This record gives sequence, C-alpha cells and structure tokens, in this order.
Amino acid sequence: MAKENVRKVMGVTAAVFAQMGVISREEALELSGMDPAAFDEAMAKASKAADDVRPGQPEKEPSFYDVVSKAAEEYLDAINKK
Repeated sequence: MAKENVRKVMGVTAAVFAQMGVISREEALELSGMDPAAFDEAMAKASKAADDVRPGQPEKEPSFYDVVSKAAEEYLDAINKK
C-alpha cells in the first residue's frame, strides 16, 4: 500500500507540472506510471489543491510546493501512519 501511495504522490507531482504547462499531460501520465483513470484523479486533486491554496488575489499563482503538498496530503498521511 505504501508503494501505491508513493506512486500517487509522484502522479500528483507530474500532474502539477502538466497543469503549469511545463510538460504535456501525456508526458506527465508516462512519468507517473499510473493508469489513465488514476492519473485523471491526480490531475483533479492537483487542480482542486491549486484552487484551495490560491491566495485572495486570483491573479497570483500559488507556489508549486504548496499545490503539490496540498494535493498529496491524503497520500502522505497514509504513508506516515505506517
């Protein structure tokens, strides 16, 4: 189970890079090692996390690390509980 959570954290990280336009969705999917449905979930988590950590000014982008940590929080919590 911990291995799967690590893969999900990697997927979230790749998804954030894709959403930032640094790499394509296809590249991020390949790097994540996830199946397309699981990667879509990671993309959704990354998008929601970006909205959650966005400051009051919509024009200011949240930091990469804030978005990744927020999106991966559930998976990291599961890893830390082991």
